[in-house]
Amino acid sequence: MNILVVFSNPTSPDVFVNGRRIHDSGAFITNDTTFVPLRMVSEALGAAVGWDGEARAVSIDLAGGSDDTRVAEIVRGISPSVVAIVGTVSGSAHRDNLAGGSGVVIRSGGDILTNAHVVDGMQNIVVVLYDGSAYNGTVRFIDEASDLAVVRIARLGLPIATFAENDDIMAGDTVIAIGTPLSFSLRNTVTRGIISGMDRGLSGEYALIQTDAAINAGNSGGPLVNMRGQVVGINSSKFVGFGIEGMGFSIPADTVRFVLNHFDRYGEVRRAGISANLEEGWAARRGLPTREGLRVASATGTAASEGLRTDDVVLAVGGELVHSQVDFNEIMKRYNRGDSAEFRIRRGGEEITLWLTLN
Repeated sequence: MNILVVFSNPTSPDVFVNGRRIHDSGAFITNDTTFVPLRMVSEALGAAVGWDGEARAVSIDLAGGSDDTRVAEIVRGISPSVVAIVGTVSGSAHRDNLAGGSGVVIRSGGDILTNAHVVDGMQNIVVVLYDGSAYNGTVRFIDEASDLAVVRIARLGLPIATFAENDDIMAGDTVIAIGTPLSFSLRNTVTRGIISGMDRGLSGEYALIQTDAAINAGNSGGPLVNMRGQVVGINSSKFVGFGIEGMGFSIPADTVRFVLNHFDRYGEVRRAGISANLEEGWAARRGLPTREGLRVASATGTAASEGLRTDDVVLAVGGELVHSQVDFNEIMKRYNRGDSAEFRIRRGGEEITLWLTLN
C-alpha cells in the first residue's frame, strides 16, 4: 500500500492511494498535522468500512484477505441490477428468430441500459430480472454511433447500478463482466479479468476500454464492474471480431454519461461538430503512434465562412491535441451545438488559430 499526500493546496491537500487520486477526499491540515480520511483510503483499497455508533468503533473488512471472497461479494451486490434481454429479430440466425443480450438498471423506475445492436430491430422484447420475473420492454432511446440504448419496463423499485468516474479507471485494474452469453440458460454468467488498456480506438466513434474478461455474444449490454462494485463500462461484442480470443471491449462510463445526458435532454444524441470532412493520417488509420493532425478534405457552411480551408490540418481543439477521428469525437463530447471552440490549424508552413462555431 502506498499513500501519498500532495500539498498542492495548503488547506485541502490531494491524497493518492496506490497512485490514484481520491476525489474530494476531505483531507485537511490543522496545527501542522495532516488528517487523511480513513473511510475513503480504506475503500480505495477495496475494503468495506463500517461504523458502530454505540460502541464508537470503526471496522475495516478486507474480506478476510481473500480476493475471491471480495469478488463474490461484488457479484452479489451488482447482480440484482443486471438483466437479460430477449426478443425476436427477423432473419436472425438463432432458433425461432430469437436473439438476446444483457442490460443494467440505471433508474429505479424501469429504465435499462443496453447496447443499441442488441435491441435494434428487435420485436416482442422481454426483460428478465435477477429474480426471474419477466416484463415486456420497449425501446425508449437508441444511438447506433455509441452502441447504446435504453429499454423501459413497467416495474418500479429496481436496484440501480453505480457508475465509476473515468479518473478512477486504470489499466491493470481487476474487473468483472456479468451478462447472458450465448444462451439464455447462461443468464448472469460472471467472468473475471483485468483492464488491458484504455482509450482504444477500434471501429467505433469513441474510445473503448479493452479487457481480457471473457465477453461473448449475449454479454452485450451487461456491465464491466470494478472491485468497488462500480460499473466502469458497458460490454459490447460488436467490437470483437471472429477468431479473437482474450480481448473484449467496453464502452466507458464517461461515454455512457454523455449519451444518457443527451437522451434526457433531447431524446437523441445531438453531437457537436464542424461542417468539414476530416481525414486521418496514414499512421492513425493503422493504429500506429502519430503526431499528425486531421487533414481537412473539404470545408463548407459555417466552418468555411469562419476561415477553415481545404488542406488545412487540425492540430488541436480547445488546447488538446488531435491525432485521430476518435480523439476529435472525444473532445466534441464536451461541447454543445452552437458553442465556439478554438482550433489550432497548420496551413502551409505556419500555425494559426481559428474560432469555429460548432453545429
